[in-house]
Amino acid sequence: MGELKKLQKAFTEHLRNPDHVPVPAGLDERRMSVYSELIFNNVSSLLSDFFPVIKSIVSDDAWQSIVRNFFVSHESQTPYFMALSGEFVEYLAQAQLSADLPDYLTELAHYEWVELALFTMDEAQPDELAGDIGHLQLSLSPLAQPLVYNYPVHQISPDFQPTAPGDTPTYLLVCRIPDESVRFFELQPLAFHLLNDMHQTSGLVPADWLQEKADEFEVQEKDEFVRNGLALIQSFNQYRVFTDN
Repeated sequence: MGELKKLQKAFTEHLRNPDHVPVPAGLDERRMSVYSELIFNNVSSLLSDFFPVIKSIVSDDAWQSIVRNFFVSHESQTPYFMALSGEFVEYLAQAQLSADLPDYLTELAHYEWVELALFTMDEAQPDELAGDIGHLQLSLSPLAQPLVYNYPVHQISPDFQPTAPGDTPTYLLVCRIPDESVRFFELQPLAFHLLNDMHQTSGLVPADWLQEKADEFEVQEKDEFVRNGLALIQSFNQYRVFTDN
């Protein structure tokens, strides 16, 4: 390794972990301290903006510790600041977090990240489909994602912090709607599985899927079951979450 690369490596290692890595020889300690603090504060500020709920429910010391450990130990795969949120979620999913932190932290981080990811996605909003769309071959728009969590992440706040997973999973649909805002909808299990299958299988016909489920579960009122499912699909159409094949 050349001398310049050695210096660059020592320089960046100190910036990431100034409490345990010495200032490279020949560099001014005071200036390095200012620079190190500036970079860390910028990262902490960005993550605070990306994950406001997490920031609001953990102590300042805990937040600084999480960010510092992320800054020190995570090898980011992108230089872009807007992609830092995804790197943070990946870090939380793999890290050995302090036992003092809530068990739902990783799920909450993913929930907050999805909103930002859809808001910044470079994808055109699909047109609202016309007619009886329940009998069309549909796919879920890239701007819509069905999600399932063990914790009710959409309800977590400084005033509500669950100590155990919910009795049943939390099913959500998140989508970027025509006014460019991001909305979350809580779903019943059947609605989630319909939308999730539509997300995974291109060209799914909702009416056929509902009829199959009615037969599979031996639903007594099959016509009503299918009718209610199609009404749900029709109601989500206004948010432009579907594309036809």
